[in-house]
Amino acid sequence: MTRGIPSVSIVGRQNVGKSTLFNAIINEKRAIVDEHPGLTRDILSFRVSYKDYSFEIKDTPGLDLAKESELSENILENARRHLQQSDLILLLLETPAPRSFDADLVQLVRKLNVPAVIAVNKMDHPEDMDNLVNFYELGISEFIPISALRKKNLPLMMDKIISFLPQKNPEEILSDHDIAIVGRPNSGKSTLLNAFIGYDRAVVSDIPGTTRDSVDEIFKFKGQNIRIIDTAGMRRKRKIQDSVEYYSLTRTIDSIKRCDVAIHLLDATMGITETDKKISDEIIKAHRPTIIAINKWDAVEKDDKTFDKFKDRLIFKYYRAADFPIISISASNKTRIHKLLETACDLHERAEKRIETAKLNKMLEQIQRSHAMPLLGDTLKIYYATQVDTVPPHIKLFVNNPDLFKRDVKRFIEKTLQEKLNWKGIPVVLTLEGKKR
Repeated sequence: MTRGIPSVSIVGRQNVGKSTLFNAIINEKRAIVDEHPGLTRDILSFRVSYKDYSFEIKDTPGLDLAKESELSENILENARRHLQQSDLILLLLETPAPRSFDADLVQLVRKLNVPAVIAVNKMDHPEDMDNLVNFYELGISEFIPISALRKKNLPLMMDKIISFLPQKNPEEILSDHDIAIVGRPNSGKSTLLNAFIGYDRAVVSDIPGTTRDSVDEIFKFKGQNIRIIDTAGMRRKRKIQDSVEYYSLTRTIDSIKRCDVAIHLLDATMGITETDKKISDEIIKAHRPTIIAINKWDAVEKDDKTFDKFKDRLIFKYYRAADFPIISISASNKTRIHKLLETACDLHERAEKRIETAKLNKMLEQIQRSHAMPLLGDTLKIYYATQVDTVPPHIKLFVNNPDLFKRDVKRFIEKTLQEKLNWKGIPVVLTLEGKKR
């Protein structure tokens, strides 16, 4: 884990408004907010700059989860571990009065021996101030009345927070590669994140849909800073049951758009499903360099031909899979995860390269002379080409008639450029401009 700035963890019961406060502090709708209690399961982090200070704000799950839940112990243990590593705890209570578990929380915070700021949330109206007297029974001498929803008294709370922070203007840790792990629920995404960073950062469970938000973490790999984005499992849109799953899907698509490379995780025991094809379509739509990682390879009976047969079946069922590097891994056993990271970094570096205009035009001229390009009756002509962007490579073609360049023609040009320019796994965006009359 790479540390460079102080961390502030928001702590409290379920549904006291921790995620609403998290979003208000970062001024983004990053955490999913809903009336369902226990919605947050993983630790969400975001870098905040306030006045001359920078710190990492963390949204934690409600610590009053029912112990009967299968996920409870993993979620609570994950949250407690992060609290112990925090530089400051922001304990959130809510009006009109403390509940029995709030007293337990106050005791927990005191035992951790970590500085704490205590805020009473949902103080939306002037008459709510009369309720503050109810909180003295917790043995607290100082607390700040706030409204996370209306952003009331947030500057006062932030001033109190930075008064405890040990470091001014710390050096920001920038990532060299942003890599998103994408796949169906229960394909092993959180296990892979934990394998990459070397400890249990994300909650892992056999229950599908455990991860609901996108979880970011930065770590070192061969001298470079890697940001891994563990996304919620994507379901087919017609199977989305409620607003929580809808927001999870939205967050996942946003994560795909902001990553440099997508790792599409497939379950080796199930092969490629219709949902996996939809996920791949979303990645292709976002034009992200991609690796297909076949997870749970340790659970497959195999010989020296098993991988090649699996790969052939995969491409037969979904022809676009042939465009990407395919690697078999075991996230739980950490098998070939270094190769996976090396391939992801290599993909990003190759996607950042620019091709000389002269070399690009010479290549396209050779393609036209070969007469291998699909024709639809009329003559297709490419007069000139230039690369206008990277990650992904964006090529602008000046042609005689853009209408003649149908999907199969553009696909042929893309495949040829990928092959000749070592861009396998990297989508090529083509835009066309016709001859001006």
